[in-house]
Amino acid sequence: MSSKKSKNNSTGSKEFSRRLKDKKSNGTKLDSSSDKESKPEIKFKKVRKISKSIKRIELEISHIQAQMQKIENDLYAILKFIETGKKT
Repeated sequence: MSSKKSKNNSTGSKEFSRRLKDKKSNGTKLDSSSDKESKPEIKFKKVRKISKSIKRIELEISHIQAQMQKIENDLYAILKFIETGKKT
């Protein structure tokens, strides 16, 4: 008899916890949909973050281009040196 009560009680607690989870998930869904005023702010923050990332990438590209220009100048100087060495 006592084992039947414990089975029913555990089943009841499972049902209760499931209902509690459902209520929590429904509550958060309602809160997030009614909180549309913060969405433009979040989008603005994301846009600003993306803009900063783009600027950082542009700076890195600029730095790489400067390095490539230096390499080009060095290679050109080496080529000139080799050409003048062959003439003599």
